Amino acid sequence: MIVANLATYPPRESNLAAVVKAILPQVDRLNIVLNQYDAPLPAFEGEAKITQLIPQEDQKDVGKFYPDVSGADWVFMIDDDMIYPADFVARSITAMEALGTGRYLGGYHGSLYYEPSFTLSPKALLKYLRYKPDNIADYRRPFRFYEGLAAPTIVDQIATNAALMRGADFPPHSFMAGSQKFVDVRLARWCFEQGIRPVCLPREAGWLGEVRFDETIFHGFTRQNPAHVANEIWTYALKVPGRGTVAGGAE
Repeated sequence: MIVANLATYPPRESNLAAVVKAILPQVDRLNIVLNQYDAPLPAFEGEAKITQLIPQEDQKDVGKFYPDVSGADWVFMIDDDMIYPADFVARSITAMEALGTGRYLGGYHGSLYYEPSFTLSPKALLKYLRYKPDNIADYRRPFRFYEGLAAPTIVDQIATNAALMRGADFPPHSFMAGSQKFVDVRLARWCFEQGIRPVCLPREAGWLGEVRFDETIFHGFTRQNPAHVANEIWTYALKVPGRGTVAGGAE
């Protein structure tokens, strides 16, 4: 069984129908967590493959880990501001199966953290001088979902905007609880502790798209570098086995 989990809230409703239309034919069940809603959305009532959930507390992005996914073979984490192609699910599963028998979190937007080194290049020197452990979120090499990537690459962290993992590896909500606005970090910690490797999957540039909204978690929270988030990043940053190398048979 293939399950997709999506968390949304009222300001994003304008793109929700498009995301549902793209994903629903590709999965066996779509869980929609309706943060800040009082009632299920009429547009999706009566659709057998959709489960609408209204949590008592605003889960924000942790909502992707709120539904029960018992029995799922694959669990996808998706966002309400993304544009997913018709082969997104099938191609992602094929890419994961090609990695072999290891345990993996796969996705299309990844990060490799780094510590700056001393250099006389003005821009790099400034980064070096400004570096503090609490600012680790500013020191990462991104693998952006809209850019091409030739080979599956092991990274420190995968974003949950377009990600998947086997149902047996999916973290419980009790572990993810409290990580609103930094679920990618908490999920990376889960993977590191469980021996699951985060892998950025191959794709062509432009295969995935995005709908722009005024607010984003990155600019509204992540860029502030909260100390507790930095501490959690340091539990796995620079420590993932094989980080920066090709995943699968070529490891």
